[in-house]
Amino acid sequence: MKTSTVVHSHPTKKKVQRKGSEGGRGDRGLFVIIFFLSFLGLVMVYSTSSALAWKNYADSAYFLKRQIIWTLLGVGIFSFLIQMDYRRLSEWIIPMAGIIFALLLCVNFFGVDVNGARRWLKIGTVSFQPSEFAKLFTVIYLAHYIAKKGEHLSEFFRGLWPVLLILGLLSFLIWIEPDLGTTLTIAIITVILLFIGGASLRHLAWLSSLAVPFVIFSLIHFPYMLQRVKTYIDPMADHPAKSFQINQSYIALGSGGPFGKGLGEGLQKLFFLPQPHTDFIFSVIGEELGLVGTAGVIILFLSLLWKGARIAQGIEDPFGQILAIGTTLLMVMPALMNMGVVTELLPTKGLALPFISYGGSSLLMNWAAAGILYRVSEDIPVRRSAKKDKILHMEGAHA
Repeated sequence: MKTSTVVHSHPTKKKVQRKGSEGGRGDRGLFVIIFFLSFLGLVMVYSTSSALAWKNYADSAYFLKRQIIWTLLGVGIFSFLIQMDYRRLSEWIIPMAGIIFALLLCVNFFGVDVNGARRWLKIGTVSFQPSEFAKLFTVIYLAHYIAKKGEHLSEFFRGLWPVLLILGLLSFLIWIEPDLGTTLTIAIITVILLFIGGASLRHLAWLSSLAVPFVIFSLIHFPYMLQRVKTYIDPMADHPAKSFQINQSYIALGSGGPFGKGLGEGLQKLFFLPQPHTDFIFSVIGEELGLVGTAGVIILFLSLLWKGARIAQGIEDPFGQILAIGTTLLMVMPALMNMGVVTELLPTKGLALPFISYGGSSLLMNWAAAGILYRVSEDIPVRRSAKKDKILHMEGAHA
Protein backbone atom coordinates (compact mmCIF):
# COMPACT_ATOMS: atom_id res chain seq x y z
CA MET A 1 0.00 0.00 0.00
CA LYS A 2 1.39 3.35 -0.92
CA THR A 3 -0.02 6.63 0.36
CA SER A 4 1.60 9.92 -0.55
CA THR A 5 0.39 13.48 -0.32
CA VAL A 6 3.78 15.02 -1.01
CA VAL A 7 5.10 16.01 -4.41
CA HIS A 8 8.71 14.91 -4.20
CA SER A 9 11.61 16.99 -5.38
CA HIS A 10 14.98 17.93 -3.92
CA PRO A 11 14.44 20.96 -1.67
CA THR A 12 17.73 22.58 -2.58
CA LYS A 13 16.95 22.51 -6.29
CA LYS A 14 13.61 24.21 -5.95
CA LYS A 15 13.44 27.86 -6.86
CA VAL A 16 13.63 29.78 -3.60
CA GLN A 17 10.75 32.08 -2.76
CA ARG A 18 11.73 35.22 -0.93
CA LYS A 19 9.60 37.13 1.46
CA GLY A 20 7.75 39.91 -0.22
CA SER A 21 7.41 38.14 -3.55
CA GLU A 22 4.85 35.36 -3.97
CA GLY A 23 4.80 34.41 -0.28
CA GLY A 24 2.61 35.82 2.45
CA ARG A 25 3.53 37.55 5.66
CA GLY A 26 3.33 34.49 7.86
CA ASP A 27 0.56 33.11 10.02
CA ARG A 28 0.06 35.70 12.76
CA GLY A 29 -2.56 33.49 14.40
CA LEU A 30 0.14 30.89 14.99
CA PHE A 31 2.24 33.42 16.88
CA VAL A 32 -0.77 34.49 18.96
CA ILE A 33 -1.37 30.87 20.04
CA ILE A 34 2.29 30.40 21.01
CA PHE A 35 2.27 33.73 22.88
CA PHE A 36 -0.77 32.79 24.97
CA LEU A 37 0.63 29.35 25.78
CA SER A 38 3.97 30.84 26.87
CA PHE A 39 2.34 33.59 28.92
CA LEU A 40 0.12 31.05 30.66
CA GLY A 41 3.23 28.96 31.25
CA LEU A 42 5.03 31.78 33.05
CA VAL A 43 2.00 32.48 35.22
CA MET A 44 1.50 28.84 36.13
CA VAL A 45 5.20 28.14 36.73
CA TYR A 46 5.22 30.85 39.38
CA SER A 47 1.93 29.70 40.87
CA THR A 48 2.98 26.04 41.06
CA SER A 49 6.62 26.49 42.10
CA SER A 50 6.68 29.46 44.51
CA ALA A 51 6.24 27.36 47.68
CA LEU A 52 8.79 24.77 46.55
CA ALA A 53 11.23 27.51 45.49
CA TRP A 54 10.93 29.27 48.85
CA LYS A 55 11.50 26.03 50.75
CA ASN A 56 14.59 25.00 48.74
CA TYR A 57 16.11 28.33 47.69
CA ALA A 58 14.52 30.99 49.93
CA ASP A 59 13.34 32.72 46.73
CA SER A 60 9.73 32.23 45.66
CA ALA A 61 10.55 33.42 42.11
CA TYR A 62 13.56 31.10 41.68
CA PHE A 63 11.96 28.93 38.98
CA LEU A 64 10.09 31.84 37.39
CA LYS A 65 13.29 33.83 36.84
CA ARG A 66 14.89 30.91 35.05
CA GLN A 67 11.80 30.23 32.99
CA ILE A 68 11.78 33.89 31.87
CA ILE A 69 15.41 33.58 30.77
CA TRP A 70 14.65 30.40 28.80
CA THR A 71 11.61 32.07 27.26
CA LEU A 72 13.66 35.07 26.11
CA LEU A 73 16.24 32.71 24.59
CA GLY A 74 13.41 30.83 22.89
CA VAL A 75 12.00 34.05 21.45
CA GLY A 76 15.50 34.86 20.16
CA ILE A 77 15.71 31.47 18.42
CA PHE A 78 12.22 32.01 16.99
CA SER A 79 13.21 35.45 15.66
CA PHE A 80 16.36 34.04 14.06
CA LEU A 81 14.58 31.17 12.36
CA ILE A 82 11.77 33.27 10.86
CA GLN A 83 14.39 35.47 9.19
CA MET A 84 16.19 32.49 7.64
CA ASP A 85 15.21 30.55 4.53
CA TYR A 86 14.05 27.26 6.07
CA ARG A 87 15.45 25.34 3.06
CA ARG A 88 18.93 25.99 4.41
CA LEU A 89 18.16 23.50 7.17
CA SER A 90 18.46 20.78 4.53
CA GLU A 91 22.04 21.88 3.86
CA TRP A 92 22.95 21.53 7.55
CA ILE A 93 21.83 17.92 7.98
CA ILE A 94 25.34 16.44 8.27
CA PRO A 95 26.71 18.91 10.85
CA MET A 96 23.45 18.74 12.83
CA ALA A 97 23.64 14.93 12.82
CA GLY A 98 27.22 15.05 14.06
CA ILE A 99 26.32 17.40 16.93
CA ILE A 100 23.23 15.43 17.98
CA PHE A 101 24.98 12.05 17.97
CA ALA A 102 27.96 13.51 19.85
CA LEU A 103 25.67 14.96 22.52
CA LEU A 104 23.76 11.69 22.90
CA LEU A 105 27.03 9.77 23.30
CA CYS A 106 28.26 12.30 25.85
CA VAL A 107 25.08 12.12 27.91
CA ASN A 108 25.34 8.33 28.12
CA PHE A 109 28.94 8.50 29.34
CA PHE A 110 29.13 11.81 31.21
CA GLY A 111 25.50 12.73 31.87
CA VAL A 112 24.07 13.60 35.27
CA ASP A 113 22.57 10.52 36.92
CA VAL A 114 19.09 11.27 38.28
CA ASN A 115 17.10 8.34 39.69
CA GLY A 116 19.16 5.83 37.70
CA ALA A 117 18.84 7.61 34.33
CA ARG A 118 21.40 9.73 32.46
CA ARG A 119 19.38 12.23 30.43
CA TRP A 120 21.04 15.53 31.28
CA LEU A 121 24.34 17.12 30.36
CA LYS A 122 25.64 19.77 32.72
CA ILE A 123 27.98 22.53 31.58
CA GLY A 124 28.81 24.82 34.46
CA THR A 125 25.52 25.76 36.09
CA VAL A 126 23.45 24.97 32.98
CA SER A 127 21.84 21.57 32.43
CA PHE A 128 20.12 20.53 29.22
CA GLN A 129 18.52 17.44 27.71
CA PRO A 130 20.01 16.46 24.30
CA SER A 131 17.10 14.14 23.50
CA GLU A 132 14.78 17.17 23.19
CA PHE A 133 16.89 18.53 20.34
CA ALA A 134 17.15 15.03 18.85
CA LYS A 135 13.37 15.15 18.33
CA LEU A 136 13.66 18.35 16.28
CA PHE A 137 16.57 16.90 14.29
CA THR A 138 14.44 13.84 13.53
CA VAL A 139 11.78 16.01 11.88
CA ILE A 140 14.31 18.04 9.87
CA TYR A 141 16.13 14.91 8.72
CA LEU A 142 12.91 13.16 7.70
CA ALA A 143 11.73 16.24 5.79
CA HIS A 144 15.05 16.34 3.94
CA TYR A 145 15.04 12.61 3.19
CA ILE A 146 11.40 12.39 2.09
CA ALA A 147 11.73 15.44 -0.17
CA LYS A 148 14.88 13.98 -1.73
CA LYS A 149 14.04 10.27 -2.05
CA GLY A 150 10.32 10.06 -1.39
CA GLU A 151 9.61 8.26 -4.65
CA HIS A 152 11.62 5.28 -3.33
CA LEU A 153 9.97 5.05 0.11
CA SER A 154 7.69 2.22 -0.98
CA GLU A 155 10.84 0.11 -1.50
CA PHE A 156 12.28 -1.21 1.75
CA PHE A 157 16.02 -1.47 1.02
CA ARG A 158 16.27 1.41 -1.41
CA GLY A 159 13.93 3.78 0.41
CA LEU A 160 13.28 2.90 4.05
CA TRP A 161 16.47 1.16 5.14
CA PRO A 162 18.87 4.17 5.03
CA VAL A 163 16.60 6.48 7.07
CA LEU A 164 15.74 3.73 9.57
CA LEU A 165 19.41 2.97 10.11
CA ILE A 166 20.14 6.59 11.10
CA LEU A 167 17.05 7.13 13.23
CA GLY A 168 17.26 3.64 14.70
CA LEU A 169 20.73 4.37 16.05
CA LEU A 170 19.58 7.75 17.35
CA SER A 171 16.59 6.16 19.11
CA PHE A 172 18.80 3.43 20.59
CA LEU A 173 21.10 6.02 22.19
CA ILE A 174 18.07 7.65 23.80
CA TRP A 175 16.54 4.33 24.85
CA ILE A 176 19.66 3.26 26.79
CA GLU A 177 19.69 6.47 28.90
CA PRO A 178 17.00 5.11 29.59
CA ASP A 179 14.21 7.27 28.18
CA LEU A 180 11.48 5.06 26.77
CA GLY A 181 8.97 7.93 26.46
CA THR A 182 11.13 10.07 24.16
CA THR A 183 12.13 6.97 22.18
CA LEU A 184 8.49 6.11 21.53
CA THR A 185 7.70 9.75 20.68
CA ILE A 186 10.42 9.76 18.02
CA ALA A 187 9.25 6.38 16.72
CA ILE A 188 5.62 7.54 16.40
CA ILE A 189 6.58 10.78 14.61
CA THR A 190 8.87 8.81 12.28
CA VAL A 191 6.14 6.36 11.33
CA ILE A 192 3.59 9.14 10.72
CA LEU A 193 5.92 11.21 8.53
CA LEU A 194 7.15 8.21 6.54
CA PHE A 195 3.56 7.10 5.93
CA ILE A 196 2.60 10.59 4.73
CA GLY A 197 5.72 10.60 2.57
CA GLY A 198 4.65 7.42 0.78
CA ALA A 199 6.08 4.47 2.71
CA SER A 200 4.25 1.16 2.58
CA LEU A 201 1.84 0.63 5.46
CA ARG A 202 2.84 -3.04 5.50
CA HIS A 203 6.51 -2.15 5.96
CA LEU A 204 5.72 0.38 8.69
CA ALA A 205 3.49 -2.07 10.57
CA TRP A 206 6.25 -4.69 10.49
CA LEU A 207 8.83 -2.16 11.68
CA SER A 208 6.55 -0.94 14.46
CA SER A 209 6.33 -4.48 15.78
CA LEU A 210 10.10 -4.40 16.33
CA ALA A 211 9.54 -1.91 19.15
CA VAL A 212 7.70 -4.52 21.21
CA PRO A 213 10.83 -6.41 22.43
CA PHE A 214 12.44 -3.12 23.52
CA VAL A 215 9.32 -2.16 25.48
CA ILE A 216 9.17 -5.59 27.15
CA PHE A 217 12.88 -5.44 28.01
CA SER A 218 12.40 -1.98 29.55
CA LEU A 219 9.50 -3.19 31.69
CA ILE A 220 11.52 -6.16 32.95
CA HIS A 221 14.85 -4.38 33.42
CA PHE A 222 13.45 -1.21 35.00
CA PRO A 223 10.92 -2.12 37.70
CA TYR A 224 9.61 1.43 38.07
CA MET A 225 8.33 1.30 34.46
CA LEU A 226 6.45 -1.93 35.17
CA GLN A 227 5.05 -0.40 38.35
CA ARG A 228 3.69 2.52 36.34
CA VAL A 229 1.88 0.12 34.03
CA LYS A 230 0.39 -1.75 37.02
CA THR A 231 -0.75 1.53 38.55
CA TYR A 232 -2.26 2.56 35.23
CA ILE A 233 -4.26 -0.68 34.99
CA ASP A 234 -5.71 -0.29 38.49
CA PRO A 235 -4.53 2.71 40.55
CA MET A 236 -6.76 1.85 43.51
CA ALA A 237 -5.74 -1.82 43.85
CA ASP A 238 -2.03 -1.13 44.39
CA HIS A 239 -0.28 0.17 47.49
CA PRO A 240 -1.39 3.81 48.07
CA ALA A 241 2.20 5.08 48.02
CA LYS A 242 2.76 3.66 44.55
CA SER A 243 -0.33 5.33 43.07
CA PHE A 244 0.09 8.51 45.12
CA GLN A 245 1.05 10.68 42.14
CA ILE A 246 -1.95 9.92 39.93
CA ASN A 247 -4.36 10.02 42.89
CA GLN A 248 -3.18 13.51 43.81
CA SER A 249 -3.66 14.51 40.18
CA TYR A 250 -7.25 13.26 40.39
CA ILE A 251 -7.84 15.33 43.51
CA ALA A 252 -6.42 18.46 41.88
CA LEU A 253 -8.48 18.12 38.72
CA GLY A 254 -11.66 17.11 40.54
CA SER A 255 -11.56 19.82 43.20
CA GLY A 256 -11.29 22.65 40.67
CA GLY A 257 -14.86 22.39 39.47
CA PRO A 258 -16.04 24.50 36.52
CA PHE A 259 -14.15 27.70 37.34
CA GLY A 260 -11.40 26.60 39.74
CA LYS A 261 -10.38 27.78 43.19
CA GLY A 262 -8.64 30.85 41.82
CA LEU A 263 -5.13 31.53 40.55
CA GLY A 264 -2.61 30.76 43.28
CA GLU A 265 -5.24 29.22 45.57
CA GLY A 266 -4.56 25.57 44.81
CA LEU A 267 -3.59 23.22 47.64
CA GLN A 268 -2.24 20.15 45.82
CA LYS A 269 0.92 21.99 44.75
CA LEU A 270 1.81 22.43 48.44
CA PHE A 271 3.92 19.27 48.60
CA PHE A 272 1.02 16.89 47.83
CA LEU A 273 1.33 16.67 44.04
CA PRO A 274 4.88 15.68 42.96
CA GLN A 275 6.44 17.89 40.26
CA PRO A 276 3.56 20.38 40.11
CA HIS A 277 5.56 22.84 37.98
CA THR A 278 6.69 20.28 35.39
CA ASP A 279 4.96 16.99 34.55
CA PHE A 280 1.71 17.65 36.45
CA ILE A 281 1.23 21.36 35.84
CA PHE A 282 -1.95 20.62 33.88
CA SER A 283 -3.49 19.18 37.07
CA VAL A 284 -2.85 22.45 38.92
CA ILE A 285 -4.40 24.38 36.02
CA GLY A 286 -7.49 22.25 36.56
CA GLU A 287 -7.50 22.95 40.29
CA GLU A 288 -6.93 26.70 40.08
CA LEU A 289 -8.62 27.60 36.78
CA GLY A 290 -11.14 24.77 36.63
CA LEU A 291 -12.71 23.16 33.62
CA VAL A 292 -12.66 26.53 31.86
CA GLY A 293 -8.88 26.71 32.21
CA THR A 294 -8.16 23.14 31.11
CA ALA A 295 -10.60 23.45 28.20
CA GLY A 296 -8.86 26.68 27.17
CA VAL A 297 -5.48 24.91 27.09
CA ILE A 298 -6.92 22.05 25.03
CA ILE A 299 -8.49 24.53 22.59
CA LEU A 300 -5.14 26.33 22.18
CA PHE A 301 -3.33 23.10 21.31
CA LEU A 302 -6.10 21.96 18.96
CA SER A 303 -5.90 25.39 17.29
CA LEU A 304 -2.16 24.89 16.94
CA LEU A 305 -2.81 21.51 15.31
CA TRP A 306 -5.31 23.11 12.92
CA LYS A 307 -2.87 25.91 12.05
CA GLY A 308 -0.10 23.42 11.33
CA ALA A 309 -2.38 21.34 9.10
CA ARG A 310 -3.46 24.44 7.14
CA ILE A 311 0.16 25.53 6.66
CA ALA A 312 1.17 22.06 5.46
CA GLN A 313 -1.77 22.03 3.07
CA GLY A 314 -0.96 25.47 1.67
CA ILE A 315 2.80 25.14 1.12
CA GLU A 316 3.90 23.80 -2.27
CA ASP A 317 7.46 22.83 -1.33
CA PRO A 318 7.62 19.13 -0.26
CA PHE A 319 10.42 19.86 2.23
CA GLY A 320 8.25 22.57 3.77
CA GLN A 321 5.21 20.27 3.86
CA ILE A 322 6.94 17.62 5.95
CA LEU A 323 8.57 20.28 8.14
CA ALA A 324 5.17 21.82 8.84
CA ILE A 325 3.59 18.47 9.73
CA GLY A 326 6.57 17.35 11.81
CA THR A 327 7.02 20.55 13.82
CA THR A 328 3.28 20.62 14.52
CA LEU A 329 3.42 17.05 15.82
CA LEU A 330 6.43 17.96 17.99
CA MET A 331 4.40 20.64 19.76
CA VAL A 332 0.96 19.02 19.89
CA MET A 333 1.61 15.31 20.43
CA PRO A 334 3.53 15.70 23.76
CA ALA A 335 0.76 18.02 24.96
CA LEU A 336 -1.90 15.39 24.30
CA MET A 337 0.29 12.72 25.90
CA ASN A 338 0.89 14.91 28.98
CA MET A 339 -2.85 15.48 29.40
CA GLY A 340 -3.39 11.75 28.93
CA VAL A 341 -0.92 10.99 31.73
CA VAL A 342 -2.40 13.39 34.31
CA THR A 343 -5.91 12.07 33.59
CA GLU A 344 -4.65 8.45 33.56
CA LEU A 345 -5.63 7.83 29.98
CA LEU A 346 -1.95 6.86 29.57
CA PRO A 347 0.59 5.35 32.01
CA THR A 348 2.61 7.84 34.05
CA LYS A 349 5.59 9.18 32.13
CA GLY A 350 7.67 12.31 32.62
CA LEU A 351 6.51 14.48 29.71
CA ALA A 352 6.47 18.28 29.77
CA LEU A 353 3.42 20.25 28.66
CA PRO A 354 4.89 22.29 25.75
CA PHE A 355 5.39 26.02 26.41
CA ILE A 356 3.76 25.68 29.86
CA SER A 357 5.83 23.27 32.00
CA TYR A 358 9.04 24.47 33.61
CA GLY A 359 12.16 23.39 31.73
CA GLY A 360 14.66 25.01 29.40
CA SER A 361 15.39 22.20 26.92
CA SER A 362 11.74 21.57 26.10
CA LEU A 363 10.98 25.30 25.87
CA LEU A 364 13.87 26.05 23.49
CA MET A 365 13.00 23.09 21.27
CA ASN A 366 9.35 24.12 21.07
CA TRP A 367 10.16 27.76 20.26
CA ALA A 368 12.51 26.51 17.53
CA ALA A 369 9.78 24.26 16.12
CA ALA A 370 7.35 27.18 16.20
CA GLY A 371 9.88 29.39 14.40
CA ILE A 372 10.35 26.86 11.62
CA LEU A 373 6.58 26.41 11.24
CA TYR A 374 6.02 30.18 11.11
CA ARG A 375 8.78 30.60 8.53
CA VAL A 376 7.24 27.88 6.36
CA SER A 377 3.90 29.69 6.56
CA GLU A 378 5.52 32.81 5.06
CA ASP A 379 6.07 30.95 1.80
CA ILE A 380 2.44 29.99 1.28
CA PRO A 381 1.46 31.62 -2.04
CA VAL A 382 -0.87 34.58 -1.68
CA ARG A 383 -4.23 33.89 -3.30
CA ARG A 384 -5.69 37.22 -4.35
CA SER A 385 -9.38 37.54 -5.08
CA ALA A 386 -10.59 38.31 -8.60
CA LYS A 387 -11.90 41.70 -7.39
CA LYS A 388 -8.49 42.67 -6.02
CA ASP A 389 -6.77 41.56 -9.24
CA LYS A 390 -9.18 43.79 -11.23
CA ILE A 391 -8.44 46.79 -9.01
CA LEU A 392 -4.68 46.27 -9.35
CA HIS A 393 -5.06 45.93 -13.10
CA MET A 394 -7.02 49.19 -13.31
CA GLU A 395 -4.45 51.00 -11.17
CA GLY A 396 -1.71 49.75 -13.45
CA ALA A 397 -3.60 50.94 -16.53
CA HIS A 398 -4.00 54.47 -15.12
CA ALA A 399 -0.33 54.71 -14.07
